[in-house]
Amino acid sequence: MKREIAVVGMIVCLAGGFLAGWFIPPLFTAEPTERKTLLEEIQDQGYIMVGTDEPWPPFEIFNVTADEWQGFDIDLSAMIAVHLGVALIMTDMDFDLLIGACKAGSIDMIAAAMMVTSTRAEQLAHSVPYIRVNEVVIVQSVSTINITSLTEITAYTVGVQSGTTQHDTLKDLGMTEGVNLLVYPKADVLMAALDLGTIDAAFVDEPVFTVYAKTYAFKSIFTVPAEPTALWCRWEEPELMKEINKVILNAFGDGSMDLLIEKWFG
Repeated sequence: MKREIAVVGMIVCLAGGFLAGWFIPPLFTAEPTERKTLLEEIQDQGYIMVGTDEPWPPFEIFNVTADEWQGFDIDLSAMIAVHLGVALIMTDMDFDLLIGACKAGSIDMIAAAMMVTSTRAEQLAHSVPYIRVNEVVIVQSVSTINITSLTEITAYTVGVQSGTTQHDTLKDLGMTEGVNLLVYPKADVLMAALDLGTIDAAFVDEPVFTVYAKTYAFKSIFTVPAEPTALWCRWEEPELMKEINKVILNAFGDGSMDLLIEKWFG
């Protein structure tokens, strides 16, 4: 009988212990720590890491001779760094890797002439647009290719840079990668392919064509209006995006954006 009473007593004590642990908050719990925002981390570390894809002049290019980054997006990123009171660190990668790197936290912001699309906006937050440029189909100056609609270009072998809106557009038109749609990781390789005759045409941003036309004998044969360009960061970092937008809007307000546009686009 005493043994049964003892067993019952143990069960009651155990049950009471579980109930106490369930309903009574622990006496020695650590205070919850608030997560630092990305903006705070950037200011604490003293630099902002910006991902880009060069060469894509006049937006971004690394001048090997001067050993420095140059371009419209570079100057705009520098304005943001100054506003935040930190140093600017640019990191180059293939264009189609930028969104994944930003989502993973390898970079803080994307500044790579990246146009606003719904697909991109599902993954990252974009700033207020800061410029809109056209897209153009370009060929060698001696080429006899002539088109009156973009769909007509599907009859030829066309080159694009991987991950760009031009890449997506031609895929949507039914062009097949590796067959009549050749995809290149970098703009300089794409332009060299057009110059060598590996491809019949290339589909790029108009300002990029304008720069490379100074080196190669190219001409534009068709123009397509494009979506505006913006800077990008993670959706869960609205504090950083607020400061990015502040810089862009202030630049439009005080005329410094006009000066940048004149400097890089003429």
